[in-house]
Amino acid sequence: MPSEECNDAWLETFLAAVQHPERTERQRALKSFGQDFTRDAIIAEECPRIFDDTYLHILRCYGDRFESVRTLAVAAMDALVGKLPPNDYYLGCIVPVLAKRIGQAETIEDSEEVRLQLLEQLETLVAKYSDPDGSRSGDPLLKVLDSMIDTLIKSLRDPFPAAQKKSCEIVIALAEATPSLHCRAEALVAPAKSILTHRHSANRIAAVEALGVLSLHILSNGDCVSEIIMAVSPLLMDDVPFVRRACGRVGCLMLQKLRDRYSFFHRILPLVLNCLSDETVEVREDIEAGWKQAGELYYRENETELSKAALIETVPKGYPVERYRRPTLACRAIVQRSLRVVNLVLHEMEEWKENIRLHATKLLKQIVLHAERSFSTLFLEVNPVLAKACMDAEKSIVSEALSVCELMGILLDYDTWSQHMLATFKNYPTIGQLRCMRTLFASCLQDEAKCKHVRKFATLLLDPDVCHNHQDAVYQRELLEFCSILASSGQKQESLTARLEEITVSESNDSTAGEQQTLERTLYTVALKVVAFCYGLEDRASVRDLGMTVLGLLDSKVNRLHQHHLASVLRKIEHLESENSDASTNILLLCGIVAVCGFQDSYFTILNETLQKAVAHAAPEGKVKLFSAISVAMLSWNVNNAQPKEDQIAMLRALTDAVIAPHLVWSAGRSAESVRAMATACFASMAQGVDPNVYMSLLPTYLNVLSGLIDDNCIATRAYSLKALVRLQALNFESLKLIAFPIMSRLDDPSGEVRELAAVCLGRLQLDVALSEDGQQNTVERWQDILRQILSVMFLHLEHPETKLRCAIFGTYLNAVVLM
Repeated sequence: MPSEECNDAWLETFLAAVQHPERTERQRALKSFGQDFTRDAIIAEECPRIFDDTYLHILRCYGDRFESVRTLAVAAMDALVGKLPPNDYYLGCIVPVLAKRIGQAETIEDSEEVRLQLLEQLETLVAKYSDPDGSRSGDPLLKVLDSMIDTLIKSLRDPFPAAQKKSCEIVIALAEATPSLHCRAEALVAPAKSILTHRHSANRIAAVEALGVLSLHILSNGDCVSEIIMAVSPLLMDDVPFVRRACGRVGCLMLQKLRDRYSFFHRILPLVLNCLSDETVEVREDIEAGWKQAGELYYRENETELSKAALIETVPKGYPVERYRRPTLACRAIVQRSLRVVNLVLHEMEEWKENIRLHATKLLKQIVLHAERSFSTLFLEVNPVLAKACMDAEKSIVSEALSVCELMGILLDYDTWSQHMLATFKNYPTIGQLRCMRTLFASCLQDEAKCKHVRKFATLLLDPDVCHNHQDAVYQRELLEFCSILASSGQKQESLTARLEEITVSESNDSTAGEQQTLERTLYTVALKVVAFCYGLEDRASVRDLGMTVLGLLDSKVNRLHQHHLASVLRKIEHLESENSDASTNILLLCGIVAVCGFQDSYFTILNETLQKAVAHAAPEGKVKLFSAISVAMLSWNVNNAQPKEDQIAMLRALTDAVIAPHLVWSAGRSAESVRAMATACFASMAQGVDPNVYMSLLPTYLNVLSGLIDDNCIATRAYSLKALVRLQALNFESLKLIAFPIMSRLDDPSGEVRELAAVCLGRLQLDVALSEDGQQNTVERWQDILRQILSVMFLHLEHPETKLRCAIFGTYLNAVVLM
């Protein structure tokens, strides 16, 4: 405007219009006013006078009942303030009005957009009158600081998300604009904390950043700083990576700028260290850079001490450089002086929420990585909680806990943990302690010290509470993996078969037990027991295979191990004199050993005695299980025994007379029937697994019993007794007569399997004339008479609808014709 008279006329027109009762007139005036300032139609020298003449009328429009007028009034004031010089007088005029509109306990301004606009105006004023050190204008914001803080206290709780976010940004700007924020900083903490749970991630990020800045301006209230850290910490588990990054940045900021930060290191560290193991690469890299800066600052502040340590430090042997980047000396020093944080971590590792336990375990890994040998003093406290984490239901937690154990095994001295683990596992043989001990031992690279204690660790595994834990497949697998590690450790000095035989370990913890055994025998005993307990369980096939692999580590020929050590294992099976059921641990163990190892001459005597004792005292269901295992073992008789025929007959006769035969005799009851059926199954297995010449030398002795079992009430017994006769060779006439008619009667058996077996057995009946006591001609005629009866009965069954039975009868018929 060219002249002062024109300005006066323009102002008079504006003032008249802005007070006009018509809304449209007020709108037009405010809009024109703002546009004139925007187009630079007003020179800067005239702005103070224009402000003096108009500000009351414009500010009065802040309370206009029309939202559009209020919006234009705020915009007009923004345009005017932008032209004003930085004089704190103008602050005193505007800020109180803002506080009245959006800083009262009750919400005066009901429009969300206008509230946001007013906050933006407040932000503009903060930026315009910024004086960080108070040297330029003597901190102009101090005069209106209380009004600003009161406004922010209210707006930080504004239900409008954009207003909340803008309020956090103003808090950060205010902290940079005035050195006096410390006077009222604590008042803003509670409102800012309330935003941390906001559903918008941008608001959460703004709140974290605001709280981080506020913590730097709280000079005397350490509890308030601690509250800020505790409020921000849960956001380390936020789903949004940028929120987690904001937490890490706040931690780095506190490590570098917080007053009395050394005393807060143990609380700040989780904010930083958790982000170093974040799943997002951007978060890790960003925080790692800030963490290094904090370390550099700490190094400068403690250069005298740390420079000496830098001269003598070396990388620990076996440091996993392929997976971890070793922290700087200063960063390690910060953690090493703040190990009080471990107490907080251990508490969170036992929380009921899975995500808290997971992040706490990751944090512990970072602490171990930084603390290195300094962590030794805390091992006793950490071990129980870490062992619990090693058996957590969440697999990710178990994986992280094992990573912690691995790092401790590498970074800590062997003597730091070995004796404690030996004592602890002896008292608490849980799967968590087992995993922890196994991982520590496997990752430790101090081979000389480990080899001295291999026998002690192996002895622990012999405890019945450990190697007899057959209900948990995971426990069994961990046990076998530890056995393989112990075996490998023994091989590092010399070959296992040579070196380990020289090392003896006590098999019993009882001081009265004087028997000593080799380490090979100890590991063999543990592995064999695990394999034995897996017998008959299809879901444990992988565990059983792993057990056989461990036995293969001890000796490539597993049968040789059985020959050397199985007798010792059998002697240690206890409580066989009790009435054990099929679920009894000792019965399960013995059955598994019999099925897995079979029968061999080297330990046959002790195995026979053990079975005799067990069968004599076991409950019926226990006897059934034992006979089942014996029948399985009989199938591999030829594989394990290559002795002369006479020796094999003697072994079989001793086992049959002492263990099997007494239970072939009929007795009443369902239980006795089941036991009798399984005892008969042993003969059926002999027929398949024992050399035919050996078996036929033994069979005639028991034909009298078997002929009675052919007519037993139990279908299974009848079937097994016939299977025992399927591979018959030539017999004398009296023996044939004893079994021929019972077999023939089974052609009418209700069971199809029994009928088929009977037809097959009839075809196996052969007369050995040389064994007949009467004349050969007379014996042959008598046998042919019996064959004719058999054939006549078989002819009747050739029209049976069962195809298998007809085929079996036809084969038998042809064989009988040839024999006649």
